[in-house]
Amino acid sequence: MKVSDKKLKQAIKNLEHALSFQDRIDEDNFYFSGIAKNFESCLEYVWKYFKRLAQKEGMEPYSPRDAIKAAGKIGFIDDVEKWVDFLDDRNDAVHDYMGISDEDYLKTIKEFLNEVQKLHIV
Repeated sequence: MKVSDKKLKQAIKNLEHALSFQDRIDEDNFYFSGIAKNFESCLEYVWKYFKRLAQKEGMEPYSPRDAIKAAGKIGFIDDVEKWVDFLDDRNDAVHDYMGISDEDYLKTIKEFLNEVQKLHIV
């Protein structure tokens, strides 16, 4: 197993652990920040994993969006638009272009984790 694959698996575990504290968000926003950061790290590792899969198939994705679309083309993920939405929500939250509420971001994060757990990560 490659170091990057180990990091991806650890990032998934970290996100699962971070979400176990979601019931404490109302008492201290620090918990939300930790959950959000773990989501952002995990998404980063996932799209890079998609990129490596696509490269093995002869594709050359250059961006996270390209990597997600390539993962759909090779049949690794079913709902490309859902994955693009995860990326868009992350971009909105991190860069605060249009903003996303904490409640909506948490919903995105939980949906993302659900989709990641369906993947067959080597």
